[in-house]
Amino acid sequence: MEKAKISKNIYIKMNSNSFDSEENSYETNGEEAEYKNKKHEEQEDKKEHAEQEEKPLMNLDLIKSISTTLTMIIEENKNLKNYKEIIHKQKKMIFSSTTVPNISIYDYLIRIQTYSNIEKNTLILSLIYIDRLCELGHLTLTYYNIHRIIFSSILTAIKYNEDCFYDNKYYSEIAGVKLKELNIMENIFVEMCQFKLYVSFEIFEKYSQYLNSFEKDK
Repeated sequence: MEKAKISKNIYIKMNSNSFDSEENSYETNGEEAEYKNKKHEEQEDKKEHAEQEEKPLMNLDLIKSISTTLTMIIEENKNLKNYKEIIHKQKKMIFSSTTVPNISIYDYLIRIQTYSNIEKNTLILSLIYIDRLCELGHLTLTYYNIHRIIFSSILTAIKYNEDCFYDNKYYSEIAGVKLKELNIMENIFVEMCQFKLYVSFEIFEKYSQYLNSFEKDK
């Protein structure tokens, strides 16, 4: 069966308030109750994070395929004659970091999967969104912008595809950016997608088949 060609961008070679002291005195029972509630919430958050870390990670093969694909695209982009000019121009965008993050694309995706437990289809959808933006000419993937673009795309895909999700404050902690920045990143990403987040079954299957065949070819 002939392997699907997606686009020139996806190179289808088929490849606290922590309370420092618990000895504070409280003037009213209301303040004491509020303090206990906050402590309880902190303990529940720690418990939830611990449980997430203990769960076996899902979608590892898919994550590896996506990270390798995005790395291939970036490496190919580095051969562009105007690559340095692109880097300089895109530094003004909120997606670009001043320096290359010291976490790999693969490890970053693992971090996102670990703490948000996203669905397989959401990951595939996020890759489709990134490819759409590249096709529209809105951005060129580089090691300076890929992390923020990945998270913006995944966040958009989560909210479009999944019934239950966390608030942006929690996601900002996973992404490693300030809440205000994440909100702006999300809004700009959706605008760049022209608010067209629907993906047909046929297109989704082409990307899915590509990523599956990528794993088989390894």
